[in-house]
Amino acid sequence: MVQIRPEIAALHGYTPGHQPSGGDWTKLNTNESPAVAPGVLTRLREAVTNDVRLYPNPVSQELRERLADRHLATPEHVFVGNGSDDVLNLIVRAVCGPEARVVAPHPSYSLYPVLAEIQGARMVHCPLGPGFELPVRQLAAARGAVTFVASPNNPAGTHYGADELRWLAERTNLLVIDEAYVEFASSDRMDLARTLPNVCVTRSFSKAFGLAGIRLGYAVGDPAFIDVLHRVKDSYNVSRLAQVAGVAACDEIAWAEAHWEATRVRRDAFAEELRGRFDLQVYPSEANFVFVECAPHDAGVVQRELANRRILVRRFAEEPRHANALRVSIGSDADMRTLLEALGEILAVGPVRNGED
Repeated sequence: MVQIRPEIAALHGYTPGHQPSGGDWTKLNTNESPAVAPGVLTRLREAVTNDVRLYPNPVSQELRERLADRHLATPEHVFVGNGSDDVLNLIVRAVCGPEARVVAPHPSYSLYPVLAEIQGARMVHCPLGPGFELPVRQLAAARGAVTFVASPNNPAGTHYGADELRWLAERTNLLVIDEAYVEFASSDRMDLARTLPNVCVTRSFSKAFGLAGIRLGYAVGDPAFIDVLHRVKDSYNVSRLAQVAGVAACDEIAWAEAHWEATRVRRDAFAEELRGRFDLQVYPSEANFVFVECAPHDAGVVQRELANRRILVRRFAEEPRHANALRVSIGSDADMRTLLEALGEILAVGPVRNGED
């Protein structure tokens, strides 16, 4: 039998949201975009030529230049990866040896502990406050080799202030601000990555640009640290087609900004509908999803009844404090109408509880 590292043998990998086979699902469980810019699709089709036999640019140079222009930086400040997950993985690979500390608030993105365990590092969780407030003093006191803060955070969409993140950065080795959802927020923290040598901001093309299936993400940080990421990455970590899609997306910023604003409007209207029509608690969100406490209903039953109607939402049953909550991605207008109609049917009979008809 093949001998496996003990920490890998004991590892519980990341659990992704359910990806159903077949069509005709209203899929609101993985925070995907309901649309992609038509210009991006056109460029991708044009790029499917005999050139796919050739390796891509090894450092995604054209895309780095476009992203540098967008973020008022230089290409040397930008690293491009095979999705932001690839970037996060490389950061842990570059910084953490065995027994190093990886620190993050909890709950947050559940990939962070997986990356730590793969590297043989120690994961340290610092509980968020009751309203998902950031425990900056505990995070600083944990003295991580890497400290992750997702902002907006998952699962509630909580966005954290620049001042508290700057305070934390001044007391940590490396602060990684995971901005996978920031295009749906009121502001970003990119200035910290441009001005502080130990801050790295990561971004994704999956949510904001509708390219989850392409796998494309990037980091902005101090050029010396970006150079380290280039040294530890795979040889050709971003495909030729992914690079084409990224450059095309940068050319479609006007479309994207209109899409982000429309998503914010739908998000806020949906949250108000849940509060006003169904009397549910919805946490303030600056992401493309909302987090809903389902009491007096049973979240598991609501999720199952929605699935019976071919509507998918996400539940985090393993989180004791929020096991009765559901995270709902913001889809198209039609998606949200479908969901509200279904919720009207499910919740109209009074409290929905496990074991009740």
